[in-house]
Amino acid sequence: MAKYILGLDVGKSSLKAVLLEAGLRGGMRIAAWEKVDIAGAAGLREALRRLQEIPIFAVPSCHTALAARHFSFRNVKLPFKDRKKIAQTLPFELDGQIPHPVESVLIDFTVLGQEQGSDLFTAVIPRADVDERVSLLSDYAFDAETIDVEAVPVAARLMTTAPTDSLNLLLDVGASETTGVLFRDGRILQVRSFPFGGDHITQALAGALGIPFADAEGRKRRGDTGLADAEITEACGKFFASLKNTIGSLRIAGIVREDPDTVWLTGGGALYRRLADDLSRALGVPVERVNVTQLAGIKPVGGSDAGWDSMIMNGALALALRPVSKGPGFNFRQGGGLRRPVSFKLDLGIDLKWAGAVTALVILLAGADLTLSHWADKARLDQLKAEAAALVQQNFPDVQRVVDPARQFRARIDDAKRLAAATRGTTSGDAALLVLKDLSEKVPETAELLLTSLVLDGDRIEIRAEVSTPEAAESVRKALEATGRYAGVAVSSPGAGQGGRVAFELKAAMARKP
Repeated sequence: MAKYILGLDVGKSSLKAVLLEAGLRGGMRIAAWEKVDIAGAAGLREALRRLQEIPIFAVPSCHTALAARHFSFRNVKLPFKDRKKIAQTLPFELDGQIPHPVESVLIDFTVLGQEQGSDLFTAVIPRADVDERVSLLSDYAFDAETIDVEAVPVAARLMTTAPTDSLNLLLDVGASETTGVLFRDGRILQVRSFPFGGDHITQALAGALGIPFADAEGRKRRGDTGLADAEITEACGKFFASLKNTIGSLRIAGIVREDPDTVWLTGGGALYRRLADDLSRALGVPVERVNVTQLAGIKPVGGSDAGWDSMIMNGALALALRPVSKGPGFNFRQGGGLRRPVSFKLDLGIDLKWAGAVTALVILLAGADLTLSHWADKARLDQLKAEAAALVQQNFPDVQRVVDPARQFRARIDDAKRLAAATRGTTSGDAALLVLKDLSEKVPETAELLLTSLVLDGDRIEIRAEVSTPEAAESVRKALEATGRYAGVAVSSPGAGQGGRVAFELKAAMARKP
């Protein structure tokens, strides 16, 4: 029995649906497709109702995406590779870096590299935005099995054929906005949203010629725009300049070192015939159009693509292919939605050899407003200044990208206060504060202690850290033991850390009061 997979691409002006038929022998074909216009405040509901009335689209689940404007994207570096540990740590790491309370969001990530720890590209979205889309689809009997980021599934299909060493930029040009996905070697490097779409070209054409919007849209698609070239060039020029500035900021931030080798276009807004040529001249790179049917090697039912427009249907088809795609992607329906851990677990990266930082931490811990610092990297990549990086990284080795040392430190302390507020009054939270206070006050400065992980489960304590020498690891054990607040303090698994340092694990238990 054949299996059917439905992809739903929700845009501003239309709903695109592609139904894939997967045969028992592994072959796939496009069984049906539909484009339903969206108009008015209730436009999407009406479009879903009309799609629901078509019997062939009555399938148990669908795969869809939300526009990039709903998300916050961050590059994060963590000193470990375990995915479970990453999932537990990310809410703490991103707290204060995103414009929403971390308890109200869903988080998912893709791995960029794991040479030393994990380089991650994270996507964060308010939970309410996902819940709203899931609820709306369920009202019309569509169960969202996947909720991805718009344009990412198309980029994932491109990754199957793009040269591994090339830097590629996909631009999904919609009616009112464009989503850019920068990728290389099967990895998503960045996602950005731009306030430009096909409607801006149509409006420029309509204004220049003094004709209705609908008439201008038809002339745009036919390429009949000669009398309004100047106005269209101006409208597109702002978008091209924004693209150039974005690429430049990514180069300054160290995310890329060069301009893209190829720019790819998809989306209904890319139907404007001159867009590819104009964009190529503006950026000085080749610009190609995407055709997902060719990339996936599939055809519409009957083997004919008559009536099929790849620019419009690429997104829905890529979403339908999402369950069988091997490329990277996000899913905020299943697999996404990382939450704070139930047990108190904190991955830190606190270098206790820096006297100023230690002093500040101890003062905060000793005061009425007890605090906990997890030292998240707060660097704003777009404002990175290379001349400051060397100085800051010399004093804060855990920092990968920096903007302003004073601002970073204040931000870290602010995060500490928020986290302390969340843990105040709980046994594990109080214990964590006490352990950090003891480590900062009792461990000799010569140990150069770098705390990377602190786990508390009831009375049990597990610490992972790095020090300067094997003897220094023993000094940490003795320092905690000497306080009388810990029982069964033991150091194990000494090994090589980063930069010739010694990594070790320490286990203990909070001593019970007599």
